[in-house]
Amino acid sequence: MSPFHKLKVVENCRVAAAASSSPTLCASIPLTYFDLLFLNFPPVQRLFFYDLPVTKSHFLDSELPNLKHSLSLALRRFYPLAGSLIFPAEEKSPEILCSDSDSISLTVAVSSDDFQELSANHARAAERFRPLLQPLPAAALLSVQVGVLVETLKRIAAVLKKTDWNFSVDPCSQQAGWVTLFAKAGIVIGTTVHHAAADGSSYTHFMETWALIAKVGSDQPPLSLLPPPLFHRTLISDAKDLTTTFLKDIENLKSDDSLDKWDISTRPNLVRATFVLGPDELHRLGQRTATKCSPFALACGLVWASLARARGGTSAKKERFGFVTGCRARLRPAVPNAYFGNCLGICCVEIKREELIGRRGAAAGAEAIWVVIKGLEKGVFEGAERWIRAVREYAASRALTVAGSPKLGIYGVDFGWGRPRKVELVSVERTGAMSLAESREVEGGLEIGIALPANEMEDFVACFVAGVAEDE
Repeated sequence: MSPFHKLKVVENCRVAAAASSSPTLCASIPLTYFDLLFLNFPPVQRLFFYDLPVTKSHFLDSELPNLKHSLSLALRRFYPLAGSLIFPAEEKSPEILCSDSDSISLTVAVSSDDFQELSANHARAAERFRPLLQPLPAAALLSVQVGVLVETLKRIAAVLKKTDWNFSVDPCSQQAGWVTLFAKAGIVIGTTVHHAAADGSSYTHFMETWALIAKVGSDQPPLSLLPPPLFHRTLISDAKDLTTTFLKDIENLKSDDSLDKWDISTRPNLVRATFVLGPDELHRLGQRTATKCSPFALACGLVWASLARARGGTSAKKERFGFVTGCRARLRPAVPNAYFGNCLGICCVEIKREELIGRRGAAAGAEAIWVVIKGLEKGVFEGAERWIRAVREYAASRALTVAGSPKLGIYGVDFGWGRPRKVELVSVERTGAMSLAESREVEGGLEIGIALPANEMEDFVACFVAGVAEDE
């Protein structure tokens, strides 16, 4: 991080779930086989950037108390997030232990990094995002950091073009022509969640609830528009006894380090960038496929092919791609949408490398992904007993995967400041994934995020742009 992009912690505190008329006392929620799939995954980390035209002092005095209070009220509904992950005796599933004394860690900080640049789409150093997130304490399931971003140092020539901003000469700066801008820039909310506690659907349910309470000032209606979460593990059927199978695999693979192969967070010159595909680009990609593919398949096929080309020569004869599919509606009986936990199946795709890097690479990748998606109509549990091992095999081969989904509607999380300017899924740098969300700016578009070493990003961008512009 640049020495001018400093972060100052203003407060470290704990936020407990608001007292309830129905005390939790001491409750134990076992992990299901769906939760076990992600037990050893890195935490999921997201940053929500919001334009907020207020001063730092106003935020700390007015906005922050409301955020704390609304978070406490939201945790009353989603109390397992304030609990602890414990590991009982062998052959028994790990559990989330909850009590009325539970709380989560909240950090409040002020950063001098550039809000406008961090919330942009172009390539930016990945290390600049990490201070905006709080690590997950041992056994914890959720931690939150709220940051106030004020503008970093800029040259006077740039300042003079923005006469509506207040600025003063920085007396500490030894470089002539630099000033400190006290711009009314923005707020960033960072969350770190243990993946074994919640999938994307459950996480979004929590964030929407927290945001709505903050927006309306209480947990009274219209909060009724959001259903309360359901924690009953009996809703998850396990006819194949996958819980036992997964627990055995986790024990047998406890010394396996395959998941670490995905982690590129320590690579030098790592950058993050965002790409938007609008309806026109998706239509153009769709015209090149032999069958009608979904926008999801088209976007993933393009990224998969572009990444394979950018990585260059390899002895691998096959390329692998992985994604998850929602299983709430696929179980019998179906699981309500308000179920809180994980309910995702693993989907694996393979294709010959020569096809993926060939002229029809994006189309071939999309078609292969679409075949697997269509196959889900016959059921999601074929080969499910191998999911734990399959994930590690894909990690070992550094297969591209997908995190997030446009179906989550993540840009609908509004704390009363309007929609987020940008949402960044920071943890993709540790899970070999591309992030996928609905586009904030383009109706019907998709937003893709990816982290790569700078030289590899340059090659990827060239391949991605060429893949979109390629003649039919």
